[in-house]
Amino acid sequence: MQEPAARWGWRGRANRLIGGPVRLPATAEELKHRAARRQLLRPFSRTMTIVVANPKGGAAKTPSTLMAAATLGNHRGGYTLAWDNNETRGTLGLRAEVSHHDHTVVDLLHNIDRFLQAQASVGSLAGYLRPQSAHFDVLASDEVPGRMEMIDDRAFAQLREALSRFYRVMVVDTGNNVRAANWRAATEAADCLIVPTTVQSDTADTGLWMLDHLTKIGRADLVSNAVAIVSCADPSTDMQLLYDVVARYQQVVRKVMVVPFDPLIRAGGRMTFDQVSVPTRRAWQLACAEIVHSLAARDAG
Repeated sequence: MQEPAARWGWRGRANRLIGGPVRLPATAEELKHRAARRQLLRPFSRTMTIVVANPKGGAAKTPSTLMAAATLGNHRGGYTLAWDNNETRGTLGLRAEVSHHDHTVVDLLHNIDRFLQAQASVGSLAGYLRPQSAHFDVLASDEVPGRMEMIDDRAFAQLREALSRFYRVMVVDTGNNVRAANWRAATEAADCLIVPTTVQSDTADTGLWMLDHLTKIGRADLVSNAVAIVSCADPSTDMQLLYDVVARYQQVVRKVMVVPFDPLIRAGGRMTFDQVSVPTRRAWQLACAEIVHSLAARDAG
């Protein structure tokens, strides 16, 4: 049986230039990514909830939420939501692509009864969401200065019940307070946990502390099936520290994935999926294949 033809790199260029029945084979790296794309298409029996959590600020929670949702939405054809579950004001709406409105989760919550009824439609829900070019939607947290409303566990449960009617996968960004009612509600509802960290000792330590906390409160199943994402947030990475962080997380979670430095993500502005570097998109493709693997295990159990 002939090996699959290459599409990437000089081999792919040569195949396109020469044509004919004899093609240069794909590299092992390219074949690994093709397998990841197939894994990303796996169906589930219900809406799956992915929670992105690390109580340390600057751990890359929001970029990780956007990249996970973008990768899943782009490959699975939509029906994916990135939801900012910060109890007050998060930054998901500020990092996502610009929308034509400024409605947030608080506005949706004020009208949540409409979407808990059988006749609720996705068209009506669209006015609260911010569509993204990578075939996913963003539900932003409150952005009104001075407003004191907070999302609690009851509000989270209502939102999740309503949103589950319209999405196959929800990626939930979280705040920094593990004692917040909506943080606890999100981790209780999670089918898969993403633990983002940078190559910094304090950020990595905080993520590991959170995993220990979750184990102690009865979510050892979530911890053992989690995927840690180690982001190289600086152009010059301390390789020894990177190896140490990866090794420590490998002892606790199911899989650890490393994402390379990306100047667009590092800049802290709005993120568009097709403007993120190819190495970063490919790293997230592999990471999301592992996330889908964790979701499949949860779905089967």
